[in-house]
Amino acid sequence: MKRLAIITFILILNSGLFFENVFATQPPFKDKSEIELVESVPAETILERSELHHAADVWLKMFGEGKKTIDIETFYFSNQKGEVLEPILDALKAAALRGVIIRIIVDSSFYAGSEHSVDLLDGIQNITIKKLNMKPIAGGIMHAKYFVVDGDNVFTGSQNMDWRALKHIHEMGVRVKNDQIGYTFEQIFNIDYMLCDNHDLSLIQGLLSPKKLQAINNLNPVNFETQDYGKVTLYPAFSPEPITPKMLEGELESLIRIISNAKDKIMIQMYSYNVKNNFTQIDDALRAAAARGVKIKIIFSNWAIRTDATETIKSLSSVSNIEIKFSNIPEFSTGFIPYARVEHCKYFIADNDISFISSANWEKGYFYDTRNATMIIKNSRINADLQSVFMRDWNGDLTESVDINKVYEPVKKK
Repeated sequence: MKRLAIITFILILNSGLFFENVFATQPPFKDKSEIELVESVPAETILERSELHHAADVWLKMFGEGKKTIDIETFYFSNQKGEVLEPILDALKAAALRGVIIRIIVDSSFYAGSEHSVDLLDGIQNITIKKLNMKPIAGGIMHAKYFVVDGDNVFTGSQNMDWRALKHIHEMGVRVKNDQIGYTFEQIFNIDYMLCDNHDLSLIQGLLSPKKLQAINNLNPVNFETQDYGKVTLYPAFSPEPITPKMLEGELESLIRIISNAKDKIMIQMYSYNVKNNFTQIDDALRAAAARGVKIKIIFSNWAIRTDATETIKSLSSVSNIEIKFSNIPEFSTGFIPYARVEHCKYFIADNDISFISSANWEKGYFYDTRNATMIIKNSRINADLQSVFMRDWNGDLTESVDINKVYEPVKKK
C-alpha cells in the first residue's frame, strides 16, 4: 500500500457533529485519488437521461485495468445469455487468464435457493469462489455489493452482479480510487473470506483489531482532491457490528447522526422501509428532523408496499415537512421481467454537502445481522449530482404521492 501524507487530526469533543470545520485546516491528500457516482437505470424510462456513468461501463473498465487482484463480495450473480452482464463475466475471465488473482464471495443461502450464475466462473485458473453463510455468524445474510481492484480501486453501492440490475433496475453506487479506502474494504473482505470456511468468531479477532488498520470514521475521514469534484472528504461504514473492526463505523450509527444533524433538507431514495421488531430509530430521527423544520422528501419503491410497512409509510407521510412518493417502473416493451423494473437505490443526501450511498435497506435486520457497506461523502458537487437524480425521479412520471386513504396492493415481482 502506498504511503500517504501524515495528517494531524484535531479531536472534537462532540462526536455527534459531522465533519467539523477543523478539517478545512488540514492539507489535502496528494495521491491520485478518484471518485465518481455510478448509476444503473431501467431502459425506456426518464431515468435514462442521467449523465452519470453507467455501472456496466465502469465495471468493464475496472476489471479490464486490473493487474494483480480483484476481490468481489456480492449477494449473488445472475446472468442471462446475450445480456449486459455477460461481457463483464468475460472481462473477469480475461483478467484471470492474464494472471490476476480473483476471489469471490456470494451469499450461501441465495446461492442454495435459486441463482447459480457464479458457477460460470468456477474452475477457471486464478478464480476462487466461496459462499458465506451469515446465519450462524450474525443471523442474517451477506447482502453487501462491493469489489476492490488492485487494492485501491473500490466500487460499492446497491447493484448486485445481476444483468437486470444493469439494465432494468434503478441503482446507485460510487467508485473510489484511494489506497486507504481500498485497504479498509480489503480488511472487510478478508474477514468474510475467512468466515466462509469457519464460523468461529474467535479466529477473526486479529482482523477485527488489526494494528495496520487506521481508524477511518466521521472524526478521522479520508481527504483528497480531484479535478472534477475538488476536495472530497469521505469514510465507509459497515454492518453488522460483531464482524466489523472496532475502529470503523456502523451504518446505522452514521445514518442516525447525519439525519439528526441535518439543518435544511433531506432527500431519500430507498427500496424498503419498516419499523417492525421495535426498530424505530430511523423513523424517530426523521420525525424529529421534520419537527425542527427540515424539509424531507422520500421516494420508496413500490416493492416497499407490504401491509405493515405501508401503514408506517402512510403515517410518516402525514407528518408536517415530510413528503413521500411511491415509484412504479413500467414493464419493458418485450413484456414482464421477473425481479426487475424497480427502484432498488439505497441513498440519501442531507443539506447541500452530505451523501450516503449504501447497500442496506431500512429495516432492522440489514443493520443488526446482515453484512452491508456504505460510503459517506462530504462534497457539494456530488450532493448536487445526487439531488439531480432524485429530482428527475420526483418530478417525473414514475412517482406518485402516497395517499393515506388508498388501499395499496403488493406488486408482482415474479
